[in-house]
Amino acid sequence: MARSEGLIKLNGTVGDLSFYKTKGIGYQARMKTGVSGDRIANDPAFARTRENGAEFGRAQQLGKKLRELLRDALFQNSDNKFSTRLAGRLLKVVQMDTVNVRGSRIMLPENMVLLQDLECNSRSSLGTITLKPLTLDYDRTSGLGILECSRLVPHLNIAKLKGATHVQYSLVLQEFSGTDLDNRPVIQRSAYIELGEIDPMDLAVQATLDADPAKTVLILVGTGYYQMVNGAYYPLANGQYNAMSVKQVLVP
Repeated sequence: MARSEGLIKLNGTVGDLSFYKTKGIGYQARMKTGVSGDRIANDPAFARTRENGAEFGRAQQLGKKLRELLRDALFQNSDNKFSTRLAGRLLKVVQMDTVNVRGSRIMLPENMVLLQDLECNSRSSLGTITLKPLTLDYDRTSGLGILECSRLVPHLNIAKLKGATHVQYSLVLQEFSGTDLDNRPVIQRSAYIELGEIDPMDLAVQATLDADPAKTVLILVGTGYYQMVNGAYYPLANGQYNAMSVKQVLVP
């Protein structure tokens, strides 16, 4: 390793030398290390690296497509690490393929169940907001999805949030095949529910999907906090405490 003691100050690379600056020593130079991209792309010794890279890239692309489809549902209901968690789950889905060889494995519908229980917002979850079990039902023939919670007492069964006066539930039905033929989801939201309400109520949210029996269906459930001011409802805290979860995955 070389250290500059004169007036020459370089940053970057020149040939096989990399120049950089550290706090304690100042400007330094060292030989470039690492493996060239050409070698990784062609050397048989890096076959596994190429295979892993291909499948990782495939999972990233699938995640990007799914996030784009769910854009409206995820708005204020996901954190900035969700894309990473989703890609990680989808990589496992790809790796579950027992038909194709390594490097060429793909997302098979029967393996999409690995997405179940994926939280879109790591800072909040449905289980910590709704303290009473929610029930889901979906009919693959009619495409009807139902979210229910009987005798829900908002004052007792829904977690409070400072400044929030109401909460709203969302039911999201999303078909996903990983192709450009996938349509955006059907999203149905409940009425605004007053958090201080002490009388039992029956929560029921229904949505109908024009279903394709050959596609996987993801059912997501979300909650959002609001503050009512002069009859208008305003989202609270930029969605930091809103939740959304992939509650069911139905495969063909």
